[in-house]
Amino acid sequence: MSTEQLSTIAPDRKGSKGKDNDAKKEISSPRRVMNAIVSGIQKGRYAPGQRLVEADLTRELQVSRGPVREAFKRLAGEGVLVLSKHRGAYVRAQTREQVRDTMSVLEALTGLAAKLAARHIGEGDNRRRFEECFESAMRQGANGETLAFLDERRRFYDTLYEIGGNRELQRIVPRMQISLIRLQFQAYVSGKQHESQLKELRAIAEAVLEGDPKKAESAAKAHLRRRRLSMTTLPDEAYAAAEQLQA
Repeated sequence: MSTEQLSTIAPDRKGSKGKDNDAKKEISSPRRVMNAIVSGIQKGRYAPGQRLVEADLTRELQVSRGPVREAFKRLAGEGVLVLSKHRGAYVRAQTREQVRDTMSVLEALTGLAAKLAARHIGEGDNRRRFEECFESAMRQGANGETLAFLDERRRFYDTLYEIGGNRELQRIVPRMQISLIRLQFQAYVSGKQHESQLKELRAIAEAVLEGDPKKAESAAKAHLRRRRLSMTTLPDEAYAAAEQLQA
């Protein structure tokens, strides 16, 4: 649910007093604020390095300052936000070292996910679901490195992990860190690099659909390895926001 949708929710004054109280509690919950912030990041409303204004969130979500501050603390604990005593809350921007470490972990996890997905692609409606996500990602990818493409690519990987069937693997994937990295470096992806990414996604999808675990794992690892190398060799300006937050 988007921030705009959340901001329109209000207690139903025509309902019972109990329902009104329940609605108010729900609106005031830190979890609702957290969901709104996460949704805003995923949709590109909040960018890495951007300051979140407490007053804006209280007004938009119709909550008091308490839930907003609690949401900030929880998201900081999850590595989504950075809290500064004198400057407030900022969407986390990744340093070069953090990107290298995260992408190295993701390379291993995604390789395993692709291998498992290839093993289970013939079960239930896994093939149909995967083909649908892949085709949607390719359609959006034809328009370039847009937010719509990033969203469909995320859905492609989410489906890859789901089909693999390993719940612990799904649990430990750093999804928000991945979203933050993609948004931070979106502007630095050239047309040539974007086309290469589409070819690499196709190679992963074809290997999974062929039911070839070894090939799928290799394709996924190669893709993430190239992405890591391309991001960690970007100019310093790509990491300027992270450096400012650490200053």
